Amino acid sequence: MAFSVFFDTEFTTSKPNEQPYLISISCVAEDGREFYAELSDTWHIGLCSEFVVSMVLPLLEGGACRTTEQDLAVRLREWIESLGTEEVIMRTDAPAWDWPWVEELFYFYGTWPKSLRRWCGTICFEDESAVQRYEEGLENYWQQHMNRRHHALVDPRSLHYAWKCATA
Repeated sequence: MAFSVFFDTEFTTSKPNEQPYLISISCVAEDGREFYAELSDTWHIGLCSEFVVSMVLPLLEGGACRTTEQDLAVRLREWIESLGTEEVIMRTDAPAWDWPWVEELFYFYGTWPKSLRRWCGTICFEDESAVQRYEEGLENYWQQHMNRRHHALVDPRSLHYAWKCATA
């Protein structure tokens, strides 16, 4: 049995003709443990789209959350490995956008966690009633937390919440 970790990233732009840079990443384990970090050395405001400047940057926490990319690679590996020896599957609702950051980070710095599966898990259910409970869970979550949408930690909290609704 694998252990699920829901995650999200925020980055400077999603425009196809512009190079994106990672701003923040977070994870919420299926047992509720959390990880959150903001990058201090990979981006600056001039690289950000108007959307990111208005919707993402105001939500950044700064302070102790800020770290270098290299330290992030080590800290995230340590956090994932602290979850236990069971295989860890990182799951996101946007694998094409979020997963490449994880792969690049761990491959570049040679810090791939021993227990982490090397491909992104999806969020899907075979049972139509589970799909409905998941969608209702997301809707309920965002009714209460809409003002924090696009904060890298709040987004995976929504996935975790909806997952629990679907699998209850």
